[in-house]
Amino acid sequence: MQRKAALVAVITSSACFATLAVLTRLAYAEGARPLPLLVWRFTIAATLLGGYLLVRQRRALLSGLRDVPRYAALSLTGYGAASICFFFALQHASASIVTVLLYAYPAIVAVLGAILGRERIGLKRVMAIVLTFLGCALAVGILDSEVVVNTLGVVFALGAALGYALFTLLSERLVADRPRLVLMAYTFALSALGIGVLASVTGEQLSPVGLTPALWGLLAAIVVLPTFLAVLLFLGGVRVLGAPQAALVSTMEPVFTILLAILLLGERLSLAQSAGAALVIGGIVLSEWPSSAERGPALI
Repeated sequence: MQRKAALVAVITSSACFATLAVLTRLAYAEGARPLPLLVWRFTIAATLLGGYLLVRQRRALLSGLRDVPRYAALSLTGYGAASICFFFALQHASASIVTVLLYAYPAIVAVLGAILGRERIGLKRVMAIVLTFLGCALAVGILDSEVVVNTLGVVFALGAALGYALFTLLSERLVADRPRLVLMAYTFALSALGIGVLASVTGEQLSPVGLTPALWGLLAAIVVLPTFLAVLLFLGGVRVLGAPQAALVSTMEPVFTILLAILLLGERLSLAQSAGAALVIGGIVLSEWPSSAERGPALI
């Protein structure tokens, strides 16, 4: 892949990731519920990605079996938990706001890294953290008297950011030298299993019988665009551009989400909320540029 093609791949990946919140909200309008939707999303995505790896990287996929306990820890405490929070947040808050709040995760990674003594926070990182959290405050409308703040939606969205931050830190610590596609294949599979157990315990109906054609179409789109295709495109771009530059380009995701939410869901942000979204994106750019950290977009 040439550098220009890699750049296009990462931009396209960001656009694909950006569809998740919008497609999920559309699926809710068709009667979908968070846990069953997540189970089917991850089950189908794990099957697709596992099949792809069996053809392209069979040895790496099979050797990953010895790391199942580590992948399970990442899935249950980080990625799976973040996904649950993200999908529940979308029941209570707009796609735009949930996505903006999710992108607080780089700032949370920096704070947790400093607390754990793994990295020092310099002036640039401090400024990025301040920008991010100030932007989050503006985005949820805390300073906007015309905006009704949905506390539950905000809590779930920030929970998703915390979960992905934990996933980022733990993956760097536990499986940093493992192929990323293999990590995601096992993460999808184990997240599907864990969330499936949770859904069964809480009495959710997991049978696909009764799903409307429209809901099947939305589920297929959720699996293909922001899950399977987005991951392949992003990781393909990382191999050429490197993780830091790919991470910078991927900050376009919240912009794409806001545009899609405006076009497909009729969402509107106030001037203060728009400024908050801009501050969050600015904080991410400041944090990641230049950065040697292996951080990509929120692969939720």
